[in-house]
Amino acid sequence: MKKIPKKYEGIIFALLMSFGTALIVSGAISFLHNALDAVFIKIWLSSFLTAWPIVFLSILLIAPKINQLIKILVENN
Repeated sequence: MKKIPKKYEGIIFALLMSFGTALIVSGAISFLHNALDAVFIKIWLSSFLTAWPIVFLSILLIAPKINQLIKILVENN
């Protein structure tokens, strides 16, 4: 399998992390608001497709600052 170049690591991380996060959060919120009624899947999918790009961009913008903060807070051995 051909691997993706290292320079795309941050984007790939944001893509995968945002996918998982948006899927879980949109599913949980859809479930809490609609339980398992007949339109649950439709609402979940719609919510996910709205949330995923927002979460993706948020991770791209926030992750570098979070990494800087972690370097300040975590002991370097």
